[in-house]
Amino acid sequence: MRVIWSIESSEKIQSIKEYLLEEWTEDEFNAFLLKLRNFERLVVQYPNLYPVSSSEPSLRKAVLSKHQSVIYKIDGKIIRIITILDHRQNNKIR
Repeated sequence: MRVIWSIESSEKIQSIKEYLLEEWTEDEFNAFLLKLRNFERLVVQYPNLYPVSSSEPSLRKAVLSKHQSVIYKIDGKIIRIITILDHRQNNKIR
């Protein structure tokens, strides 16, 4: 299995970085990156670990912390990261 990050998810990482560095600290951003790396390692090993969305069964939601979640889709041997939500900011799944 391999992970592919969408353009939207990459943009969300940048947005979260800007938010964390403006409102919090670089340590908070580094902790967020560590959670993302740990998520990526775990989801490659156990792609079905996280629950299926009740509104969109092809998507799964991994809660990284009370502040962030990752929305992803399993597509054969590829895990497609659709978006990242930061619950401290206004986010909607497109």
